Amino acid sequence: MSDISVAESKIQILYLVDRAPGVSYHLLMEKCMESLYSDFFTFSRAYEELISGNLMDKSRTGDFSGDTVGSTEVLTLTEGGKAVLNDLYPSLSAPLSAHLEDAASEILSEMSKNSGYSASFEMTEDGRFRVSLAFAGNGKPFCASVTADDEQTATKLCKQWKEKCSEASEEFIRMILGE
Repeated sequence: MSDISVAESKIQILYLVDRAPGVSYHLLMEKCMESLYSDFFTFSRAYEELISGNLMDKSRTGDFSGDTVGSTEVLTLTEGGKAVLNDLYPSLSAPLSAHLEDAASEILSEMSKNSGYSASFEMTEDGRFRVSLAFAGNGKPFCASVTADDEQTATKLCKQWKEKCSEASEEFIRMILGE
């Protein structure tokens, strides 16, 4: 097994997070190490540099995302991360692109298998909490973002989402459509 450089690891991480937004830190690390030949130290350094370079964001999910594998950090690309990926993607070889797409498919499959719903929150610049709620279990994908004034309320919303996601998403759509 040949190890990859930090720069190569960054490109691969950006690609995978772009293709599987909301992936947990642990699942991303697992897939990078098992199928992309990255070692833990290279992955960790690349990950930290992407976060500190504002190319990728992490948010906290607590115990709110079904049977999520691993850490409570979920990852998404920033606009800067998307721009860097768009600039670098054409330089990737066809075999590497295919390999990355396979790894992204594995991640998406694992995410789908582990969770029909997700709930996360992160602190906003004004000290409030942005709560993101999603549900895909009934074949009608639903995603909403609300703002909570405090962490206690954000936590409660996330915990309650597990019990109420199917009913709440359907009721919200019916209410908005006037049905």
